[in-house]
Amino acid sequence: MPESSGPSAITYIGLPKSSGGAHHLGRMSRRVAYTRTMSFLQTCTEPVGDLGYALSVMKVPQLRPIPDLEKQIERRFGRSIGPTGAAHSHVRLKQDGVDDALDFLDEIEPQPTNEWGMAPIWFWVTSTFRILDPDTGRALPGQDPLRYGGIEYSWKVPLGSSGLRLILNNEAAIGIDLSIPIADDDQIRRLVQWLQQYLPFKFSPWHWRAWTPTKSGSFKARNYSPPARGIPAR
Repeated sequence: MPESSGPSAITYIGLPKSSGGAHHLGRMSRRVAYTRTMSFLQTCTEPVGDLGYALSVMKVPQLRPIPDLEKQIERRFGRSIGPTGAAHSHVRLKQDGVDDALDFLDEIEPQPTNEWGMAPIWFWVTSTFRILDPDTGRALPGQDPLRYGGIEYSWKVPLGSSGLRLILNNEAAIGIDLSIPIADDDQIRRLVQWLQQYLPFKFSPWHWRAWTPTKSGSFKARNYSPPARGIPAR
């Protein structure tokens, strides 16, 4: 494959795991963070599969487990599916359980934390999606991992796919991975401005990359600055 003069994809990772894995939403309340995230998903994306909702009891360094909280979760939301990743236990919820989960977080606030501010009970919303074209309301063409041969731009996230995770505990944070198919500068400008309008955080100028095909059939990444007003300069 000949090397291209322009990007085949533009990606945004907000934020990398080395930076904590999510944009912290400052003083934004949990309910506002949830409402704004859902507005973004409903306005700017086409879902790939169902949204995921879950309550997790996390394994917090230097913080002892709190059996009473785990019992409250099981009594109120059902049995957990056992340990998963960094969690002691994990309860999947349906969309109609979201209000109850937000009420539960209000009732147990403030949660105890370790010296780094990490609380034990997390509510998650996860989504995989395609990005819409603001002009047509249809999914941008080219959002297909097969197009990029399975190359990952973030851990376990292949080029051609996008998603987010909203995390609510004592605070609110959102992690997002965006993969935008090749487009000209004017399209990118309009798209990024539109996405920024609905997202509950400001894009960082440091986490954009442009991906171009190489002669070997792979892709290489370089730093990228989207031509959009409202994105801080590097």
